[in-house]
Amino acid sequence: MKFATSTFFALLLLPFLLFAQPPGGGGRPNGGPQIDLAPATGGLLGMVLDQQTEEPILLANVLIFRAGTRDLLGGTTTNERGFFVVKDLPYATYDLEVSYLGYEDWHRETVILSENERIQRLGRVFLTSGTADLAEIEVTAERAAVEFGLDRRVFNVEKDIASSGGTAEDLLRNIPSVTVDLDGNISLRGSSNIRILINGKPSALTGLDRQGFLQQLAAGTIERIEVLTNPSAKYDPEGMGGIINIIMKQQNRQGFNVQTSVNVGTNDKYNGNLNLNYRVGKFNLQTGYSYNYDNRFFRGNRFRTTETADTTWFLDQKTDGDRQRISQTLTGAVEYFVSPRASLAVKGNYSDQSSNNTSARDNLYLDPTRNPFLRSVRREIGDETENNWELNLDYRQRFRTEGRELSMSAQHSETDQQEQANFFEDFTEPDGAFLYTTRQQNPQPQLNDLWLFQADYTHPLSKKTTLEAGSRVSLRGVNIDNKLLDYDAASDAYVFNQTLSNLFDYQENVYAGYGIVKGSGGPWEWQAGVRAEQTNTEALLLEPSKQVFPNNYFSLFPSAFLTYKLSEQTGIQFNYSRRINRPNFRALNPFIDYDDPLNPRGGNPLLLPEFINSYEFNYLRSSEQGSLTLTGYFREINDMITRITTPDLTTGVNLRTFANLNRGRNYGLEVIGTLRPVDKLQLVISGNAYRTEIDGNNLESDLNTAGYLFSGRFQSSYTLGKDWGLQLTGFYRSPGVTAQGEMRQMYSVDFGVRKPVLKGKGTITLRATDLFNTRKWGSVTTAQGITDDSLFQRESRIAYLGFSYSLRQDKRSSRDRGDRREGGGMDDGGGEF
Repeated sequence: MKFATSTFFALLLLPFLLFAQPPGGGGRPNGGPQIDLAPATGGLLGMVLDQQTEEPILLANVLIFRAGTRDLLGGTTTNERGFFVVKDLPYATYDLEVSYLGYEDWHRETVILSENERIQRLGRVFLTSGTADLAEIEVTAERAAVEFGLDRRVFNVEKDIASSGGTAEDLLRNIPSVTVDLDGNISLRGSSNIRILINGKPSALTGLDRQGFLQQLAAGTIERIEVLTNPSAKYDPEGMGGIINIIMKQQNRQGFNVQTSVNVGTNDKYNGNLNLNYRVGKFNLQTGYSYNYDNRFFRGNRFRTTETADTTWFLDQKTDGDRQRISQTLTGAVEYFVSPRASLAVKGNYSDQSSNNTSARDNLYLDPTRNPFLRSVRREIGDETENNWELNLDYRQRFRTEGRELSMSAQHSETDQQEQANFFEDFTEPDGAFLYTTRQQNPQPQLNDLWLFQADYTHPLSKKTTLEAGSRVSLRGVNIDNKLLDYDAASDAYVFNQTLSNLFDYQENVYAGYGIVKGSGGPWEWQAGVRAEQTNTEALLLEPSKQVFPNNYFSLFPSAFLTYKLSEQTGIQFNYSRRINRPNFRALNPFIDYDDPLNPRGGNPLLLPEFINSYEFNYLRSSEQGSLTLTGYFREINDMITRITTPDLTTGVNLRTFANLNRGRNYGLEVIGTLRPVDKLQLVISGNAYRTEIDGNNLESDLNTAGYLFSGRFQSSYTLGKDWGLQLTGFYRSPGVTAQGEMRQMYSVDFGVRKPVLKGKGTITLRATDLFNTRKWGSVTTAQGITDDSLFQRESRIAYLGFSYSLRQDKRSSRDRGDRREGGGMDDGGGEF
C-alpha cells in the first residue's frame, strides 16, 4: 500500500509539473472552433455555459431565424466543450436562440453578417436554470433519441416508454448493438467483454454482481446511456467491446425539486423511487431512494447425447424455478461551488438486496433405445444478501481560458455478499421406486473492495490544438470462501468437504497515465494519444492447498481518431485503439460449482489477459429529418478468452471452464438510422452484422470455427392527438457460432403508452414487454462425443402500470428571471484564473 500511495501522488502531480504555466497569447478563447467560409457568406461562433457553474453544456440547441420572424433557417448543437459554429450563412440580419432542457432560452436579435463583418464571435453564452412549466420545457427543448459525438453515441432514454418503470437492464435492451441474454449478461456488437461505468467511473457495485446491480437500478433515475465502441487513451482500456456509460439524472435547478415514480407489474413486481434536490446559493443538495421487488419464474430444457466407443445414452433434463429479488438504494450528494469556476462534491450511496431462489431439475436418463433407466430430481433452495456502499470525493477547477480544466477524484467502495445454496437430490427407478437421496450445502461469502484515485487536466496549446493528460490508480481486492458440505446420515449432520471447497483471494492493482493531443484545421479534426499501464495481479488459492498465481505486466494502449467533414451534414471518420480484457476473479477461481452436477463450472487461474486491436470507419450524415451512421469495424484478438466445455464420456458430465485460444477476428458492419418523417413520428432503426473467426489450434483442431451473426432493432415513437405517446420496439438476433457450437435465434416485441397528466407534471405509463413470449435463449454445443441442445427462458412477458410526478419550486423572482433572460448572459472573458 505504501508503494501504491507514493505512486499515486507522483502520478497525480504530473499534470501540474508539466502544465502549470498559463498559455501564451491574448485573451481570445483558445481551443475553440475555427471558420472557413464560402464566398459571400458569414458565420457565427460561441460557447454555451451554465450560469452558476460556468461548465460547458453539451448538445445545447443553437437555432438561426430570419430577423423579426420565426422562420427557421438553420442551426447546430454544441460539442463536449460547449462550442458551436454556424457557417456559410448569406449576408443578412438574423435572430439567434440557444436552448437546453431545464434552462431558460437565450436570445440575441439583429445579428448582422456582411462583407465587413463576416464573422460574429458571440463569446460566452450563459444559460440560467429554467422557470417555465415542465410541460412547456418538454415540448420546446426535446432532445433527439440518438446523438453522435466524436468518440461516442448518446442515447437519450429519459422518455423511453418501452422501459418506463423498469430497470437499467430493460433500458439496455433498447440500445442499438447491445444484447442482454437470459441471465442478464450484456454484450456489445457480440462481445460480452465490456466495461460498465456509472457517471464515467467504475464502481464496485457493477463489478461483483453486474447483473444484479443493473436489475435493481431504476430506469427512471437514468438520463442517458453513452456507448463508446472504441474509446480513446483517456479511458480505461478494459473491455474488448468498449464502454457503456450510464449517466444518472442530476438536478441543477435553483430551489426545491422533487421527482418520484411508482410502478406495478404482473406476477408480483413493484418498484418506485423518490429523488429530492435543493439548490440554493453555493450549495446543491441531493438525495434519493429507490425500491424494487421482482418475482420471476424461469424454465428450461436440455437434451444431451453421449456417444462412446461402446454405447450411446441420453439425458433429458427439465428445469423449473422461481426467483424473488428485493433491493433498495439510498443516495446522497453535497456539492459546494467554491467559486464560479470551482466546485467540490461529496457523493455516496448505499444499497442492499436479498433474493430467494428455488428450482428443480428433473433428470431422466435414457438408454440407447431411449428407454428410461434412471431418474433424479435435484431441488435447490438458495438465499443471498448483498450490501454495497460507495463514497466519492470530486474536485473540479475551470480557468478563465476556455478549455483549461483540472479535475481530481477519489473513490472507495465495498461489497459484502453472503450466498447460501441448499441442494436435495432424490434418485428413483423409472417407475418411481425410491433409491437414495443426497444433500449438500454451499455457503459462499464474498467481499469486494475498490480504491480509485484519478486526476485529469486539459490545456489548450493554441486556438486549434489541445493537450489532455491524466493519471489513475485502481486498487481492487476480492475474497471468496466457497464451501461444500455433504450430508452424513450416520451423524445426521453436514460434513465439510475439503476437496471440493476452496478459499480464494484476488488482488488487482493498475497504475496508469495518459496523454492526448487533439486539434482541427479546415474540414479535418484529429486526436492521437497513448496510455501506459502497469498491472500487478495475484490470484491466491489459500485452501485446500496454497498456490500463488502472480501476473505482472506493462502495456501501452495507443489510440487515434481522424475526422473529415465533407459538408455541414456529412462526415467520415477513422479511429483505432488497443484494448485489453483482463480475466476477472470468477474466471480465475478454480472452484468447481456443482449447482448442476451434470454441468459444473469453474475458473482457470492460468488465464492470461487478451489484447485487442480495434479499427473503425464511420460515415455520418444528418439532416433536419434524421441521421444515418454506417460503421465498418475490425477487431483482432490475441490470446482470446473463451468458455469451453470439457466432457467426461464415462459420466456424461460437461465441465465448463475458460481457456486462452490463439486468436480471434471479428469483421462487422453496423447501421444506425433515425428518421422523423412527420412531426409526430420518430423512427430509430439499427442493424449489426459481423463475421467471427476463432483459431483454437493451441488446444485442439476442433476449436477452429467461423460464422456470421446479425442483430437488428426497430423503435417507433408516435404522438397520438395532443400528448398521447405510443412506442413499439422490436428486436431480432440471428443464430451465431461459438467456439464449440452455435447460439439459436432470439427475438421479441415490446409496446408502451404514455399520457401526461396534472398539467404536464405527472405521467401515466402502460407498457408490455415480450408481447409474444419469444425471448428465449438456446444453444447447441458439441465436444468430444457429447452434444448438448438447450433452451432456457426467464419470465419476460410482463405488463407494467406506472405513475411519475415532478415538482419544482424556484426561489427567484419573476423580475430577476426576466432580467437574466433578456440581459444577454454573455461574456467575452479574458485573463487567467
